Amino acid sequence: FPTGNVTGRINDENARPAVGVTVVLMRAIYNANGQRTFQSAGQTRTNDRGEYRLFWVTPGRYYLNAGPGVGFVGLRLSGAGDSQNGFQESYASTFYPGTPDVRAATTIEVQPGLERSGIDLRITRQQLYKIRGRVIDSATGERPAAVSLSLASRGIAETGGIVQTTTQSYNASDGTFAIKDLMPGTYGITAQTADSMQLGLPRTDGPPRPGASAAVTVSDADENNVVLTLMLGVSIPGRLIVEGEELSKVAGLDRLRFQLSNVEEFFAGGFSRNPQPQAVSPTDATFREDNGLPGQYRLSVTQLPPDLYVKEARFNQTDVLNKPLQFSGSVSSPLEIVVSARGGQLEGIVMDEKRQPAVGISTVLIPDQYRDRADLYKTAVTDQNGHFLIRGITPGDYKAFAWEAIEPFAYFDSELLRRDEALGRSVRIAESDKKTADLKVIPLAQ
Repeated sequence: FPTGNVTGRINDENARPAVGVTVVLMRAIYNANGQRTFQSAGQTRTNDRGEYRLFWVTPGRYYLNAGPGVGFVGLRLSGAGDSQNGFQESYASTFYPGTPDVRAATTIEVQPGLERSGIDLRITRQQLYKIRGRVIDSATGERPAAVSLSLASRGIAETGGIVQTTTQSYNASDGTFAIKDLMPGTYGITAQTADSMQLGLPRTDGPPRPGASAAVTVSDADENNVVLTLMLGVSIPGRLIVEGEELSKVAGLDRLRFQLSNVEEFFAGGFSRNPQPQAVSPTDATFREDNGLPGQYRLSVTQLPPDLYVKEARFNQTDVLNKPLQFSGSVSSPLEIVVSARGGQLEGIVMDEKRQPAVGISTVLIPDQYRDRADLYKTAVTDQNGHFLIRGITPGDYKAFAWEAIEPFAYFDSELLRRDEALGRSVRIAESDKKTADLKVIPLAQ
């Protein structure tokens, strides 16, 4: 396809040209867990008239951002630095058509060989703020002698941006800290005790150090009185129950993995100190998550044997399968996960526009509810006869899709689903169901 162009003008709050402002065109991409990140498809700066032009853009849907960039901690300046008469201003990050939140942004469709003009934005100058607080050692109730502080911003994908580790922000004489020059946004602050060899550096070996973390949102004022209470992480024991099958007869159980990930993705602390998912013991079906700090966590269960699905997960008598696990720092009962061997099946034939079997087509089964749960999405590729088979389906209502071409994991894109929702075939799956549903290929032009 021929490429396209995107042009426009950036003005400040006084309707004057915003000079030297960074303008970024980004495309959304997804991973296997349904997490969205953004990839730059072009970047430029406005000229003395506030104009910009992004060229040689591959056709597709994009987000446009102007201001200091996205996902950065602290201050990033935009200004006419390329000119000897230039000046520097700090601007608020703004997405087209004029919102600080990418979730409220509108995508821009770039067509082959065409120019999208008039993609204009108004951005405002941004005041900078501070976060102040204090650190307390829970074991002694006193200030720790040395602390390493890490600050991470929430990126535009609701995940971590650039991380800064600092020791100068901590005052050991009174246990206080102050972090300055911050733009409005949500930040994750993590504190850990430090020694002379590790001061200011992340620790990768040895026993865990006491730590604390907090999410702090800066809006239009300094944030004061943030308290970080250092404590040693504790372990959560877990137990797996298999319904409908004897434990000893479940093949592949040793490959099954569990993981608890902090809801605030930018935190380096909590259970994410264990970067690798935890295995289940094949002898007694137990597992354990270590070094947990208080917070909210999402449970994920991966590499399930065929035909099994996660039926239930409870912690402290609360459902944690469809909502985050709330961890206060103490454990009164183990994390109990029930899997069932009665997962449903769906098979069928995918036909192209000529009513011929479509080979190598990705079929995707998408839940009507809980679309934030990546484990409910199921995929299969058609064989030489256009046949597909999906196993281990959690009971529920779904839509089945067969796209002619789709980028990896793009089916997590809510905008794509809104566009093609009517083209999917509705199916209801009960336990042990073996259903058949033939599908039509969704053409690339749709």
